[in-house]
Amino acid sequence: MFEPLEPKEFCSKWIPIKSDKKPGEYGYRKECCKLLALLTDYSETSCSNWLSTPSDIPNLVPLYLRSVDILWQIQEVLPNQVNNFKE
Repeated sequence: MFEPLEPKEFCSKWIPIKSDKKPGEYGYRKECCKLLALLTDYSETSCSNWLSTPSDIPNLVPLYLRSVDILWQIQEVLPNQVNNFKE
């Protein structure tokens, strides 16, 4: 149904939008771990391990991240379209 989205890919797409940090910048990895921990309810330490050891990622996490990605994309587009209908 959905293509899995690895945490690294998820972060590279959403961290610049959500926290204004870009890959390679100081604090980027920390922001990524905080966001992943918030979304998945795993510890920041576990989330940090996923970034360096992808084999440690629980099976459902990439599917869950894809779902979040789709929902956030919809939220980015929907308000503009809804506002256009009001005019």
